[in-house]
Amino acid sequence: MTAASAQALSVLRSTENLQWYIIPLMVSVVYIYFVEIEKKNWSPVLLGLAFWATEFIWEIFNALLLYITDYAPLWTTPGKSSFVIYAGLNIEISFFFAVYGLMVLKILPEDKNMKIMGIPNRLFIPTILGLAGVFVEVLLNKSNMLIWAYKYWNWPNIYFIVVAYCVPLLVLVWLHDNLTLRAKKIGVVLMPVLAITCHIVFATILGWV
Repeated sequence: MTAASAQALSVLRSTENLQWYIIPLMVSVVYIYFVEIEKKNWSPVLLGLAFWATEFIWEIFNALLLYITDYAPLWTTPGKSSFVIYAGLNIEISFFFAVYGLMVLKILPEDKNMKIMGIPNRLFIPTILGLAGVFVEVLLNKSNMLIWAYKYWNWPNIYFIVVAYCVPLLVLVWLHDNLTLRAKKIGVVLMPVLAITCHIVFATILGWV
């Protein structure tokens, strides 16, 4: 097992490192959503929450890789966090993804056919914001706050990381444009239920993550 993995497990869901700054972070996330709810901007709200829940599922499977290999997950968040939820997810990253999907959908122009630099905005915006997310991950990795242990999920071989960021955002934008409001409501219930079920099974019952 890598040192980073062992360190992450040593503080996993421990409350000893809790810091006050997570309170304003949480309030900020809640405020952002309530602003959109007040405007009845339901599509970004519903899909933003579903996207956040999906991130938890993705993180659980990343943590399962650590259990299966007894070596490392694809990415590890070993420390410098107020609360480590899974081996590759801390509360700070969680709050980021809580607003990331919502932010992408808020930036989208109403005109689906509008082009930016000759590229359809429905391709340009999620791709650019996905690449921005990759850039942040590279900075975190270089600061030893986000650890990559595998050759093909590491600098400079970051193509899978680019795919992992850009494809979900492209799918999110497509869902925003094409799903009915009823389907989005189903998604905002289904994805959190699936995330909670995965946590109960793999974390609470089996203790694997």
